[in-house]
Amino acid sequence: MKNSLAAMGVVGALVTVIGSALAQPPQLPEPLWEQNFENDGGTWIAMGETAKTSIERIPDNVKEGAGSLRFDYQIANGEGNILISPLAPRSLDTLATMSFWIKCNQNASFIFALQEQGGGRFGTAFSVIKDQWQKVIITPEELSLQIGKNDPKDADGKLNTEKIEGVALVDFGQFFAQMATNAQNPLAKALDFKAGTRTVFLDGLKFSSKPPSPPLADAAFLDKFKQPQLAWIGVGDVALKTYRTEDPPSDELQADYTQTAGHAVAFAKLLPANALTGKEDLWFNILSKQPATIVVQLEEQNGGKYNMVFPVSAGTTPVLKTLTFADFKPSDDSKDDNHQLDLNQVKQILILDASGILGAGAGANTLRIGPLSVK
Repeated sequence: MKNSLAAMGVVGALVTVIGSALAQPPQLPEPLWEQNFENDGGTWIAMGETAKTSIERIPDNVKEGAGSLRFDYQIANGEGNILISPLAPRSLDTLATMSFWIKCNQNASFIFALQEQGGGRFGTAFSVIKDQWQKVIITPEELSLQIGKNDPKDADGKLNTEKIEGVALVDFGQFFAQMATNAQNPLAKALDFKAGTRTVFLDGLKFSSKPPSPPLADAAFLDKFKQPQLAWIGVGDVALKTYRTEDPPSDELQADYTQTAGHAVAFAKLLPANALTGKEDLWFNILSKQPATIVVQLEEQNGGKYNMVFPVSAGTTPVLKTLTFADFKPSDDSKDDNHQLDLNQVKQILILDASGILGAGAGANTLRIGPLSVK
C-alpha cells in the first residue's frame, strides 16, 4: 500500500465533480463547520476496499445526542482505508480550533490531515485508548507539512486556512501493517503488530474561529501534555495516555507496555517547522517501573536520524534528564548528505524502549515522561 494520505488527492476532484451533491452544513458565523451525525453521515466518505460508514445509535458508542459516525475497516497488508470529507475553500478563513470526540475498539494512533487547494497536505497525530472516548482539540499551528515522496508540494510551506478543501482521518496502523510483512526491515521484526478489523466512532465535530483557552502553543516546549489528547504515535503494542496529578501538579506522557525479548515499543511526535531551530538542549523528567534502555531519536526531513541512548533505573520518582543536541550520534540507518544534525530540518522526535531488542524481558512496564522543554 502506498501512503494512505495520497487518497487526499481525490478531494479536489470530489469537490469539482460532486461538490454540489454533497451539501455542506450552513456556514454560520460560529462554528465555522459542524457535524453532529444525528441524522446522517454528513459529508464524510469512506475510501478503501473494506471501508464503510454508517450511523451508530448504541448509547455507549454515541458521545453527544443520539447518533455518531461509525467507520469500519480492515488493518492488513495491501489495505488503504481512509475517512475523508470535502470542504468548500474560503469556508475556514478564520479557523483557530478543530475539535471532536473519537473512540476506537483498539489502542490506536491516527493522523488528522487537511488538504490545501493546489497546495500541500498538513497533518498531526494522536493516540487513543481502547474503548474509551477521547476528546481531541487541534490548532492549525500544530499541523506539519507532509513531505513524503507521494505528498503534494506546497508553495510557501505553511497552511493557508482559506484554501482548505478537504479533511482526512487515517489509522496509522495501516502503515505498520505494510511494514510488518517486510522480513528485511529490522523495525518490522521488532514490532508486535496486530492486524484485524477496527471500528471508529466520531462525534461532536466542530471547526471554530475561537482559539483554545489557555493557548496550546509554547515555543519553549515540544509538548506540555496540556491537550486532552496525547499528540503522539504509538509504535508496537503500547497504550499511550496523558497522566495527570494534582500534588504536585503534573502533566506527563504515560506509556504502558510489556518489555518482551526481541520486541521494541516506541512513540513518536510530528514536529512543526523550526521547532528546534536555535535550541541547544532538551529537558524532561522520566520514570520507569522497570529498568530500561531509552533511545531518543531526531529525524530530519531528508532522512537523517540522530540518536541519544541512556539507561533509566527502575523507580517511582521522576529523574530529570538533559540531552544536548550536539551530542546526538547518527543512527545506523541514517541517510544524511552532510552527516550532521541540522536542527532546522528536524521533523519528528521518537522515544524508544530498546530493552527488549537488547535481550531484556522484565515484563509489564509503565514509562512516564514529563513536559519536553527545549532551551
